[in-house]
Amino acid sequence: MRSRRTSNLLIVGFLVFQVFLPIRGLVRDKFDTWGEFSWNMYSQTYECRTRYRLVAPSGAEQDLDLRQYVARPDKIGRILNRQDLPVFHKFLCSEMARAGRPGRTLARVSCTKNKTETESLVQESEDICTAHNYAVTGG
Repeated sequence: MRSRRTSNLLIVGFLVFQVFLPIRGLVRDKFDTWGEFSWNMYSQTYECRTRYRLVAPSGAEQDLDLRQYVARPDKIGRILNRQDLPVFHKFLCSEMARAGRPGRTLARVSCTKNKTETESLVQESEDICTAHNYAVTGG
C-alpha cells in the first residue's frame, strides 16, 4: 500500500512538473530573455534585425559583422535580448579598444515577436560603449 502511494505521488509530481514548468516559459517576455525552455523557444516567433556600425572620429562609418565576434555565429540570436545585450556590448567595446579602432559604436537591434509586436532594444543614436547600460533600453 505504501509503495503504491509513493508511486502515485511520484507520477503526480512528474506530471505537475511537466505542466507547470512550460507555463513559466510561455508567459515570460522574449524581449527580456532568450526563453531557454524549449516550449517557449518554439511556441513564439522571434526575429531580430541588427545593424552595428563604427563611426570613426573622421565621420567615416563602417558596418561591423557580428559573426566575427561570437564563437558560434549560427547562435547569435541568443544574445539578442535585454538580459544578454549589455554583456555583449561590453565585450564588443573591449574588442574595439583592443583592436585600436577608435570611434563611436552605434547599434540598432529591432526585434519582432509573433510577427506583430516590434520593439527596439537599443537606443540607436547612443554610443553603446559610453551610454548607460550599454544603450540597452529598459522594458
